[in-house]
Parts: sequence; C-alpha cells; structure tokens
Amino acid sequence: MYQPALDLLNDLYVQGGQPFHDVPPGIVMAMAAIYLIAFVVRGVLGFGAIAPVVIITSLLIEPHHAVLLALVAATIPQLQMLPEGVRDGDRPIARPVLMAMTIAIPSGVWVFANMDTDWFTLVLGGIIAVLIVADMTKVLERLLRGVDLRSPLTAAGLSMVAGFLNGLAGAGGVVTLAIYLKHACRDAASLRATLVLIGTLMLCWRLVVTLVAGLISLKLLAEALLLSPIVYLGVWLGTRVFHTVTPQKYHRALQIVILLSALGLVFKGVQRLA
Repeated sequence: MYQPALDLLNDLYVQGGQPFHDVPPGIVMAMAAIYLIAFVVRGVLGFGAIAPVVIITSLLIEPHHAVLLALVAATIPQLQMLPEGVRDGDRPIARPVLMAMTIAIPSGVWVFANMDTDWFTLVLGGIIAVLIVADMTKVLERLLRGVDLRSPLTAAGLSMVAGFLNGLAGAGGVVTLAIYLKHACRDAASLRATLVLIGTLMLCWRLVVTLVAGLISLKLLAEALLLSPIVYLGVWLGTRVFHTVTPQKYHRALQIVILLSALGLVFKGVQRLA
C-alpha cells in the first residue's frame, strides 16, 4: 500500500543529492522540533506557523534555504485545513484579499530571488520584528480606527502590502492580515476559518510562482517531504487543542517567540554586513 510513496522518497533521496547532507544531524533534529511546535500553533490559531519556522530555522541554516523549505513543507499538509476555511470563512472579506495578494506575491518572490543572502537576513528579521511589534502595540488598530474594515478597497490595499511581504519573506503576510481580519471578521470562529482559507490558497499560489521562478530543487523537495509527517502531526494536534483552550494565550506566546527570533536574525544580519 505504501510502496509507491516509499519508492518516490527513495528516488528523491538519490536524485536530490541526499537531503540535509550538508546540515549536522543535531540541527536537523532541532528543525524537526521547531516544525512540530510551530504547526501545533497553526492548528490552534489557523495561522502563524510559517513566521516562527522561517525566523528560527534561519538562525540555524541559510535564510533563503529556510524560507523555501518552510514553503514547500507547509503546502501539502496545509490543504487538510482547507475544507474548514471554505465552509466557515468570511468569503466577502476573503475575495478581495485573495485577488490583491495574487497580484502582489510574484513581485515579492522576484525580490527574494535576487536579494543577497546577508541583506536578506537583515531584511527578513526586520520585517517580521516590525510586524510583530505593530501587532503587540495595537498600532494598526489605531491607524484603522474609523475605517470601514469590511470595505473591499481597504482589504485590497492592505492585501497588496501583505502579498508583497509574503512573496519576499515567506512569512509575515498572513500575520499582517490577521491584525486586520480580527477586526473585520464577525467572530473568532469566522476569523480562524478566514485565515485558514486565505493562508492555504496563498501558500499554494506562492509555491506555483516559486516553481516557475526555478527556485525549487529536487533536494529541497526531498527535505520537505521528510518534514511533512511532522507538519501533519502538528496541525492535527493543534486542531484538537483549539477546541479545548482559548487561543489568546497561544497568540501572545507566539508573538514573543517570533519577536525574539526576529531580533536575533537582525543581529545576525548586522554581524554579517559589518
């Protein structure tokens, strides 16, 4: 029953130049633990896995590698959450968001592909740190005060920015939208489902754009497939936790972890450029 899948993994292992052959085993195990914890959080909140995975693993491996690995490893397992998003998501809010992000993501991917590694380390950490601070200090809430949050124009404008960030950093786009959507959606269940809907479709679109840009190698695909069972397990556990606890505590803990990791990445980028 599982032989075709095992044969595919073996072929990818051989043709892909042996996944993680250039990464120490201890680092690989640490990355696996990071993926598991991050995707438990995604199962709870409906978003938030990519940012901590990208930021923390960028401290362990080359940042471009970390971004692409997170993209590929997260895409297929994320599809298991899509039915919930389609069923309970706020489609009038999601529609203009999806259209705008579809347009903006390719430009972000182009900048990502052409940016020097040292500068990308600094930019990635800086972008995520600013977004998290904005969320924690409620800056966006004050800026959006008096604005019609269910307006398609408002959604499209913010989504263009979020789409560019998503294409560039591989993270931060949905975090930005979450700040907006938690005020635009009717209730917590609708918010989570809308984030699932938007996050899943945009992850798939970004993967397509990245493939067309020639950034996905067989080695990267093999590495992502090895991590996929851990991602599946994390989302499965988190989805069950969501029904037993309040997500607010997880959200705050996630913010703190991402912020500290992003600041660490900024420091690493400054050191490289010095």
